[in-house]
Amino acid sequence: MEWSRDRGLVLRMAVTLALLGVVACVFFGIVYGVVVVFLLGIEVHGLLPAGSSVWLGFLVTGLVVGPIVYWEYARDPLALRFVKTVPRQPVSERPDLLQRTVEQLAHHADLPVPTVVVAESEFPTAYTSGLTPDRATIVVTSALLDTLDATERRAVLAHELAHIKHRDVAVMTVASVPLEMARSIKGWADSKRYRSGGASAWYVVSGVFWMLGRLLIRALSRYRELAADRGAVTLTGSPVALASAITKLSKQRGDIPSEDFRRKRGSSEAFSIVPIDTPVREPVRIGPRGERLPLHHWYMYSVRKLTASLTNTHPPLDYRLERLREIETEL
Repeated sequence: MEWSRDRGLVLRMAVTLALLGVVACVFFGIVYGVVVVFLLGIEVHGLLPAGSSVWLGFLVTGLVVGPIVYWEYARDPLALRFVKTVPRQPVSERPDLLQRTVEQLAHHADLPVPTVVVAESEFPTAYTSGLTPDRATIVVTSALLDTLDATERRAVLAHELAHIKHRDVAVMTVASVPLEMARSIKGWADSKRYRSGGASAWYVVSGVFWMLGRLLIRALSRYRELAADRGAVTLTGSPVALASAITKLSKQRGDIPSEDFRRKRGSSEAFSIVPIDTPVREPVRIGPRGERLPLHHWYMYSVRKLTASLTNTHPPLDYRLERLREIETEL
């Protein structure tokens, strides 16, 4: 297969950036409104010149929002925060088959060789970070290396290089800002120093930005995984290897308790080759009522299933496997 530009992916990246602009304006407007109300209170007491609150609000809002945005990107890239608490070592310091595989695939894809990091983690996954191909970093976990064979690892690395080739990692990184903002706002509201009646309003704000962030990421993340699957096959010529890899990773993921996933998940989930969170399963129906599900259980299950369908960052495994089988028939 020859590498071709995916117009569907390009369109979705453009739409995602446009929607991000709208969300950014909403966020800036909320902060600006809060700041102006605060300054008007000061102005009423004669501590500020009359009419200065409007223009001074822009200045203060910039001073508030600017450092937040800088802080989010001056630290480790978003995708690396998933492993920020565990040791990680660049593969370039340990020349082995993994590094040579990345070099070969990068040469085939006409890309600079990315930094490869092996993270000691029980989560079998891989993901990519970096705003440009020159600054890209591929993270693979020790659990993934233990789970997959050499051919499957090659397919996973090709999948991550396809993300770099498509440049969708940069868009996903920027699109993750609302989720990071929501997490920061919730953390601020949770702090003991700010525990008050006003904290409830900030919980609402963080909830709104969490939902906006999930929907924003969803607009791109599902399709980009399918595009990267196709790109991986272009680089390796083996849809079977990738299908086997994502099947194993998904099965291994299901063996880890859901609570462990919930403690780790965040915006990094969207970067992973397989979803980090466990799927919503229908409650087991047992007892004297037989097949009838209690109303409250049915309601909670329905709500969780609807929420998952709206916010899941990855296409269903069965659909990805079906697409790979279609690609195999094209070869």
